[in-house]
Amino acid sequence: MKLTVLSVLFAMLFSICSVQAQSDAETVDLDAFFAAVEQGEVEPLLGMMHPQLARQIDPPILEAWLQAVAFRLGKVESIIPDTTLVTDARQEFTADVVFTKGTAVAELVLLKNNIVAFEIKSASLTNWFQRPTSLSLYSERGEQFLVSLADRDFSACRAVLHEKVAKKVNDQYLNESADLLVQQVGGRPQFNYQQARLTVLPDERVQQMELIYEIQGDRGSVRCEMAFRFHGMQGHLVGFRFP
Repeated sequence: MKLTVLSVLFAMLFSICSVQAQSDAETVDLDAFFAAVEQGEVEPLLGMMHPQLARQIDPPILEAWLQAVAFRLGKVESIIPDTTLVTDARQEFTADVVFTKGTAVAELVLLKNNIVAFEIKSASLTNWFQRPTSLSLYSERGEQFLVSLADRDFSACRAVLHEKVAKKVNDQYLNESADLLVQQVGGRPQFNYQQARLTVLPDERVQQMELIYEIQGDRGSVRCEMAFRFHGMQGHLVGFRFP
């Protein structure tokens, strides 16, 4: 996850079919956004986002970001609006924000009352991402891949992999991996997540996370390592191996 001065920017450049907001929906603005940030809970903030943005965000990483904002910047003392740009459906806000522990520049972009981009810039939040608050999302994703591999459902395998990796993994490679799995463990495999191992760079950024599984069958057992890398607020499965 490459961050210089804190930049948590999720810009969405897409064409969107017109989606009417519910008439009773609360208005989203800078005050509402920071109220949700201060609340520190993932679901209310995700609920403000356009579905396409929400799908690009892993809740355990968003929660880690919320915790970093609270710990490093503290509570919001004042929001000083800078610029506001409004069109028929789109609103863009920028503001200087004073916290109890520091200051930040905030940008918020809305489309039909849904957040489609947000950014908070502060030197206090440089390299804020240490690890997800929970690994269950990723351990389940890894198990999903292994189950699909054992079933030789290679389309399902690729659906779990990062898009660029999926394009490079052909059926022959996956079939050979499935053969190796059968040779090692036999039939009726059980997939048991064991532990995680993090590779951390000198500047404290997480370079890679490896989840280790023990696979047991009626013939024996084997270990599998699943590699995840993080970009934006998503963790991507980028590789696997049977050591």
